[in-house]
Amino acid sequence: MADLLASEQLMNFSEIIDNALTQQRELLHAPDTRKSDKPLRAFSVREVSHALRVKYNSLRQYLNSLPGMPEGTLEAGNRKYFSAEEINQILEVLRREGKIGDDRYPRRLPGDHQSRLVVYNLKGGVSKTSLSVNLAQFLALRGYRILCIDLDPQASFSDMFDIQADLDDLPSVYDVLRYADPETGEGPIPITEAIQATYVPNIDIVPGSMSMTEFEYETSASFRASDGTPFHRRISDALEVVDDAYDLVLFDTPPHMSFAVISAVFAATGMLIPLSAGMLDVVSLAKFLELASGTMQVVEQHQVKRYDFIRFVLTRYSASDPAQLQLSSFLRSHLRGAMLQHDMVSSTAIADAGNTMNPLLELEPSSFNRKTYDRIFESLSGIADEVDAEIIKAWGRTPFEREDS
Repeated sequence: MADLLASEQLMNFSEIIDNALTQQRELLHAPDTRKSDKPLRAFSVREVSHALRVKYNSLRQYLNSLPGMPEGTLEAGNRKYFSAEEINQILEVLRREGKIGDDRYPRRLPGDHQSRLVVYNLKGGVSKTSLSVNLAQFLALRGYRILCIDLDPQASFSDMFDIQADLDDLPSVYDVLRYADPETGEGPIPITEAIQATYVPNIDIVPGSMSMTEFEYETSASFRASDGTPFHRRISDALEVVDDAYDLVLFDTPPHMSFAVISAVFAATGMLIPLSAGMLDVVSLAKFLELASGTMQVVEQHQVKRYDFIRFVLTRYSASDPAQLQLSSFLRSHLRGAMLQHDMVSSTAIADAGNTMNPLLELEPSSFNRKTYDRIFESLSGIADEVDAEIIKAWGRTPFEREDS
């Protein structure tokens, strides 16, 4: 290998890792070739009641008495389970019959704007993608119609949904944002041509790809020869054609400042900032926010920009760690209501789920120690509750306060 050029050596290692990962995926998802070959798991009546925020006993009664309810599937122990598609049907029946009001209805009503949430931090290793994927799945199960946009060239978010634009030769977010080629005339495609359905009902995705690195070079050149749309408006303009199709657009961003990130920050109506519970991360956060503020000031010279909400969430958090507990108190005393009350807990179970490319809702609760599963579920569900409430408030409604089942 010493005789190879550096580029050839690096490419050899890339191919070795790619082949190894392909074999690992096939092993993990056997007998299916790919993760998306099998549907999302089914959910118990109690899980459905939690997702739709309907009391367990009330839901059981509704399932037996209201017309149009899905049948579900009887499994071991004579327990009934429902697919994600059937949960959507249950939601619509409950809405039609007046059992769910506007405070629990995760769909836009006439006059509601499309909510656009950017998960954003320039610090790496804060579980940004893990948070984004799990949040998307929890909200989708409640009924939100979600379009995810993966702006990271590494496309880890897309990988979690088994969408691999580079390997499968699919259009990616780059094809939507790119500039017109002055020689060939080839330009961006409508976002509708890049949207891919996922195996999770209510979640579509515009996948990321390595080509996004080209967008940065093209944007630099566009300052001298623009095709008419400034870089910071390229995402918001592209989304106009699907404005009515989704309740929520969720952006997963790379851990560095880029033109694509600025475009997402400009398009967003809300921001969620994940933060690891360490003092160095807090120091980095202060610098990151200052940089983000300066960037937005430049953009605001062209158009006024306001957010419905900006919220911070602690990730990889362990309440049993005195230093983290102290830091949590420090942040809450200064950021107050801007901090989510629920933290994304530190857990080897979450790390293991990441290793197998399975977010929490794709795993069987029986595969965990029950207390461990409940602790993680409460953490992620609580974050979803709080984000849900912010979206509902932005739509001018009073958020639902969860009751005990």
